[in-house]
Amino acid sequence: MTPRASDSYLFLGLALAVASVNPFSLQISASQEVAKFSFDMMLVWGAGLIGIWLARFMYAKGGRTFSSFLDFNYKTRGLILSWLIGGALLTFWYIPGPFEASVINPSARALQLISFTVAGLISGIGWDAMTRVWKSITIFAVFSMMATMAEIFLEMGSYYAIDVYKPYSVSQLVETSYFLFAMAFVPSTYYMVKILKDLDIF
Repeated sequence: MTPRASDSYLFLGLALAVASVNPFSLQISASQEVAKFSFDMMLVWGAGLIGIWLARFMYAKGGRTFSSFLDFNYKTRGLILSWLIGGALLTFWYIPGPFEASVINPSARALQLISFTVAGLISGIGWDAMTRVWKSITIFAVFSMMATMAEIFLEMGSYYAIDVYKPYSVSQLVETSYFLFAMAFVPSTYYMVKILKDLDIF
């Protein structure tokens, strides 16, 4: 990767992060569930791009501390950072209790935003060490989990009329499920085929 291409990750990541964390977006997120999911995703993706840039920066900078950390990251194929640590941070804030707190409690919301930023940074650093196959699997897993959440939301909101995330109405839960289905359908199909190609199966 050229320095200019690496810098583009940094600038795009910062743009996404700023777009997702500002008074206007936070105000909309407090009343619209679809907006909250959208801005949360933008923050994680933006921080992830910055994490990729940071991994390249540490690699170029060198030093014993950076080298040890990057060596661990490459030995674990980035899976510890991206899947275990980053995934755990994201999953925690989508458990109904913490999620509700992040909507109605400003302190919890601030902590959630910090957690998402850290999760994105760590996942981005992990991403840089992944093989092509694991990158495809990771992207496919992300969009597949979005489709799974959409199905759960749709069943809870439409069939059982249960409000999983109480700060929002049941109708918003259903709207969010359709949004997640739309976001996940095409990428999931594409990356499923890509995984098969990366494995030389298709």
